[in-house]
Amino acid sequence: MPRGLFAYPRSMDTDMSFDVSRFVYWTGVYNMGLTIAVALSAAGPILGVRFCSPAWALLIAGFLAFTAVVLIISSRNLTLFAPLVFWEAILRFVAFAVIVPFGLFGDIGIMGAVLGLGDLVIGLGYLYGLTKCLGFSYADLFWARNTYPPT
Repeated sequence: MPRGLFAYPRSMDTDMSFDVSRFVYWTGVYNMGLTIAVALSAAGPILGVRFCSPAWALLIAGFLAFTAVVLIISSRNLTLFAPLVFWEAILRFVAFAVIVPFGLFGDIGIMGAVLGLGDLVIGLGYLYGLTKCLGFSYADLFWARNTYPPT
């Protein structure tokens, strides 16, 4: 098994119908792909999403790169890093709430609305996986309580 940042996570799930570790890992890889596409779209629209300036595209690409790395690292030990994935779900819901209306009725473009809907689905997947498959409560994830392995 490869080691390092992009090492594929071992499954830790109790409910094997939904492999949360791998879902988190692959959404991190997806974010890394978006990072590259958004950074390149600073020179011109690639995703069909329009940015008001190249600086904003590069800033968003930086945030996407950070969340990609957090997700990939978190996928290795969800028991320890579950609160980070929970807050990434909240971030996805905020992205959905902002991007979809601007994609449909603003100047971002319809592809922005499609990407926003994807954020909603991914955020719901995080919440389902962390609570139903791994057994964490929303309060424990919100406050980062009871998610650490016993010492």
